[in-house]
Amino acid sequence: MRVVTRLAPVPRTLWPRPLQDVLEGSRADGEGRENLFGTLAHHPPLAYAWLGLVRLLTHDGLLPARTRELAVLRTSHRLGSAYVWARHAEHAAPLTGLTGAETAAVGGPVADHLWSAADRAVLEAVDELVADADLSDDVWDRLSAVLDEPRVVELLMVVGQCATAGMALRALRTPVGGTT
Repeated sequence: MRVVTRLAPVPRTLWPRPLQDVLEGSRADGEGRENLFGTLAHHPPLAYAWLGLVRLLTHDGLLPARTRELAVLRTSHRLGSAYVWARHAEHAAPLTGLTGAETAAVGGPVADHLWSAADRAVLEAVDELVADADLSDDVWDRLSAVLDEPRVVELLMVVGQCATAGMALRALRTPVGGTT
C-alpha cells in the first residue's frame, strides 16, 4: 500500500534562512532530517521553539545517550512512528552503542531480551506512559532507583516530545526517506 503524504515538506529552497541555518548546524545528526525540517517549515515559529527543546533533550540533556535512545525507539515503536523509528534506529542508536540486536529487541516484548535492570525500567516506563499516560508505583520505584530526579523528569519529557513528534509526523504521513 502506498502512503500519500498529507502535507508535503516545503522544499529547502523555500525555508526561512534561520531554519536552513538550524539544519546546517545539525549536520552531526546525519542525513534524513530534511523531511522533518521541511514539514516544520510550514510553521516556522513552532519549528524554532520545538527544535530548541529537541536539541536540549537529544544533545544537551542529562540522560545517558543509551537511555534516551531506548526511550525514543520504544516510544516510536509503540506509537507506530516509522519516521522517528527509522531516524533513530539507523543513525542515533548505533552511535550510543546499542547493537543491532538490541535495537531490534526494543520492538519486541521486554521479557524476550536480557535487558539490564536500568534498561528494563526505562522500557517498561515507556510502555506504561504510552498506554496510560502514567506510571505505576512499581515502575516508578524501579525507574527512580536507576535515575536521579532530574533524569526521571527528563525521561518523561523525552517520551512526551517523541510521542508528539511521532504522532504529528505519522498523521501528516511525512516521508521517511528522500530529501526535499
